[in-house]
Amino acid sequence: MDKFRWHPEFDFSKVRIRYIDRPKGYSEVSGDDIKEIGHMFIYLYSGAAIPHHRIVEIRYGEEVVWRRP
Repeated sequence: MDKFRWHPEFDFSKVRIRYIDRPKGYSEVSGDDIKEIGHMFIYLYSGAAIPHHRIVEIRYGEEVVWRRP
């Protein structure tokens, strides 16, 4: 995630994170929604916090760069 956030060749707004959102099922946020990437949580500008263990997929544009096995 830090690679996409800080490297000048990447546009962080193209990052999409899919995660388990209880009780809804799955939800997705973009890089523009992310305020801070912490040790155990991703903090959003909305005030929500996504635990890292609930992340199931990370995409950059249309490419899946990480998927939970």
